[in-house]
Amino acid sequence: MAKKKMYTFSEHRHSRKGITSTILGGISLILFVVLAYIAWWSYGEGGPILGSLGFTGIIFAICGLVSGLSSFREKHILYTFSKAGSIVSSVALVLWIFVVLLGVS
Repeated sequence: MAKKKMYTFSEHRHSRKGITSTILGGISLILFVVLAYIAWWSYGEGGPILGSLGFTGIIFAICGLVSGLSSFREKHILYTFSKAGSIVSSVALVLWIFVVLLGVS
């Protein structure tokens, strides 16, 4: 016999901090890709403007990670965006740290 489809009607909503985390992590990743392309196109002579935009991307990634991790404390919410935002922000932060360490060496 086939299983019956079960529908659930719950009052759970997505976390605002999780959505914010996903947006900040996405902005940081997009900024990373755009700045990496501009730096490649200008043969590494981007100057302080690209550096300051990169620092802004690092701040976005850190804020997104903190926001995503703090959203797990909320009760009666869906954790989809919290998980996605934490993952995206942590990947962006690892990429930014890699670029900074590559530039220091």
